[in-house]
Amino acid sequence: MRRRALLDFTVVLIVAMLAGCERPTGPVAFVYADRTVVVPAHSEGWRTVSVGGAHSCGIRLDATLYCWGSNASGQLGVAKARGTCGRTAGSCEAGPRAVAIAEPVAQVSAGDRHSCAVAVSGTLRCWGENIQFQTGVEALTYVPTPTVVLPGARFLQVAAGATHSCAIRTNGVMYCWGEGRLGALGRGDTVSSVIPQPIASNERFSQVSAGRWRSCAVATDASLWCWGSEWESSQGNTDYFHERLLPHRIDGVPPMRLVSVAGSSICAVTTDDRAMCWESNNFGQLGIGSLEGTATPTPVLADEALESVSAGIIQSCALARSGRALCWGNDTFGQLGIPRTGERCGALECRRAPASVFGEQRFVTTVTGAGSHSCGVTRASALLCWGLGSEGQLGDGWTRERQSLPVGVLAPAP
Repeated sequence: MRRRALLDFTVVLIVAMLAGCERPTGPVAFVYADRTVVVPAHSEGWRTVSVGGAHSCGIRLDATLYCWGSNASGQLGVAKARGTCGRTAGSCEAGPRAVAIAEPVAQVSAGDRHSCAVAVSGTLRCWGENIQFQTGVEALTYVPTPTVVLPGARFLQVAAGATHSCAIRTNGVMYCWGEGRLGALGRGDTVSSVIPQPIASNERFSQVSAGRWRSCAVATDASLWCWGSEWESSQGNTDYFHERLLPHRIDGVPPMRLVSVAGSSICAVTTDDRAMCWESNNFGQLGIGSLEGTATPTPVLADEALESVSAGIIQSCALARSGRALCWGNDTFGQLGIPRTGERCGALECRRAPASVFGEQRFVTTVTGAGSHSCGVTRASALLCWGLGSEGQLGDGWTRERQSLPVGVLAPAP
C-alpha cells in the first residue's frame, strides 16, 4: 500500500479562474439573491440530467439525448460545436444540442471530459476525451461522436469518471476501463486498459459511481464496495490518499441503495433514506457542519428523508423525498443555488450544512459533478441549472462566471 500526497487541484483551478478570467464571448449576466426563479415553458420536456466537468447532458421525455457546454474534447458528441466560450475561446454549445444516437436512451453519465450513455436496448456508447482510454475506444485521442463499447454486450448503467469509466452489465457484473492509477479499475493492479474488463469481485451490482482514480458501487444485497484511491487525511489544501487495488466492502455502514463518488469525497444514501458522507471536507462538502475530514461515513445534517445525493468536485447536492433540492460545500460560483451568507471556508465562499436551493421548486432529480455547476429537473419536467457558466454549461444561451439563481435551459436545437 503506497501513500500519496496530492495537491488539491480544485483549489488551484478555482483560484486561477477567479484571478485570470477574461470575459467570455457573448453577453454576461449576473443574477442576484433577491430574484424569483422563473421557469420558462421552453425548459420543460426533460426526464433526467447529468453534470460533468464543464458540460451537461440531459435525456428528454421522448428518450432523445442532448448535451451542452464545453466541447474542447468532443464530450458533447456533436462532432463540431457552433460557438466559442471561456478564457481560451474553446469550442462550446451554450444550449442543448442533439447527440446522434439513433435509438432511445435510458441513462447518461457526463464525466470530466467524456460522456457515456446506455440505450434502452442496453447498448453502451462513449465519446469525448480518450487520452487514458476512458471511452473504451482504441487508438483515438478524442472520440468526437458516440461509439459503441463492447458491441453485442448489454448494460444496465454506466458511470463516467475523470479518466476512467465503469459500467454494470445486465447480469450485474461490473466492468471498468481507462486509467488504472491507484487501482481505479479494481483488478488488483494500476495498469490502464482500453478494453472493458470485469473487476476482481464475485459480487453482483445494481449501481456504480466513478470519480478521480476511484469508484464505489452498491451490490444487489445493499452492501457498499469501493476501490482505487482512498482518502487518508488532509493537511491544509493537501489531501493524502493510499491505493486500494481491489474492491473492498465498506464495513460498519447501514444497507445502501445509492452512492456518489467525487475526487476526494464520497456520499451515499441508505435504504431508509439517510445520507452519509466521508473523506475530505476542506470546503464543507460532507455537509456535517464542520470542516473536519473523516474516514468514517457520517450522517449529513439533513432534517428530512432523502431520495438521492450527488457528490461534486468540492460541493454536494441532494434531493429530498419532498422534492426539495439541497446543496452544501463550496459556493464560489453559485453552484449551491443559495443566497450569499458570508460563510467562508478558508478564502472561498461555502456552506457547511445543507441549504435549500432558491425558488422552492420541487424536483425529481438534482445533481452536481466534476465542475462547479449543478442542475435539476422539476416535477413539471423543467430543466434548471446554476453555478459556473463560462463554458455554456448552464444551457440557457448565456455565459457567465457566477449564477446562484437557477435558470431554465433553452429549448433543444438539432
